Amino acid sequence: MALSGESMRAIIMENIGKPRVLKVTRIRKPAPGPGQALVKVHAASVNPCDLHLRSGRLIIRKPMPHILGADLAGKIVALADDVKGWEIGARVFACHEGLGREINGSYAEYCAVPADQLIPLPDEVDYQSAVAAGASFADAHLALVTTGRLKKVDRVVIRGAAGCVGASVIQIAGARGAKVIAISRSGFAAKLKEIGADVVLEDAGDDLVRQVKVATDERGASLVLHCRDELNLVESLAMLEHGGRLVIAGVLRKPQARLDAMDLYLRNLSIVGSYGAFKPKDGESLLKNLAKGAYKPLVDQVLPLSQARKAHRKMEKEPGFGKIVLAPDSILEAEQKPANWIPID
Repeated sequence: MALSGESMRAIIMENIGKPRVLKVTRIRKPAPGPGQALVKVHAASVNPCDLHLRSGRLIIRKPMPHILGADLAGKIVALADDVKGWEIGARVFACHEGLGREINGSYAEYCAVPADQLIPLPDEVDYQSAVAAGASFADAHLALVTTGRLKKVDRVVIRGAAGCVGASVIQIAGARGAKVIAISRSGFAAKLKEIGADVVLEDAGDDLVRQVKVATDERGASLVLHCRDELNLVESLAMLEHGGRLVIAGVLRKPQARLDAMDLYLRNLSIVGSYGAFKPKDGESLLKNLAKGAYKPLVDQVLPLSQARKAHRKMEKEPGFGKIVLAPDSILEAEQKPANWIPID
């Protein structure tokens, strides 16, 4: 990647480990390479993949030092000579599998992004809302629609429903007319119903299967999505009707489980993982739905970029309802200044 002569603030990691490996520093601002646009970052979000990459559970595909961040919203400030169809100053959003993994990500004031992965950001959607929805809705759409083959008649059980992906799944499934049964830790029932859950069950006790049967008039779920990092495979399969499917939509803390092959065979059950790239055309649809209010971005907290370490600790220990959004300190400071502010030399 070409480098300019100017510097920028960024959060870098020189090795994998705990949140303390994230360091605030100044590095040279990148210049856009072939096929790239340079984006001034106004907002990024903290995603589970960031934590997995930082801790070594997922592999970073470039040499250290590395900058995390799988999504961003901001403005184009420079374009490579071979990039067509974009203009300086355009408001954009980006979220793709390589960002923050194969190339440096959005935990910085500027980020060089492949121009073919940029998505126009409607004026009705602010930067923080875009990233609060972005990666979560991307993963939810992939798991629910692309992989899970959602239909209007489906009865959908969502495990880990209070997480960012789970809450996004609720909104997408509800908007498409499916019945939504959300399973989550206690304390989030009202919020989950507010965003579209028809039934909310507490993830506790040993009678969840029975509760799902009652909620589905004894038919069982046609689709179960795991949007959390633990998997009780036997329990989830028992929730399914004949021909039902289980979608695993996240990295599992304990990835091994026992299978009853005869049960799978006799009840014609399917288990499938959901992992893949977010397509720009899907991003355009997402942003249009945000712009018209069909989907609601969920923001738990907005923190300065310099507090990325704190954001990672919070997400690991006490995840809230919605996304932690990071905004460059300079952006937040500018937003706090009055409109008639005049600098004094």
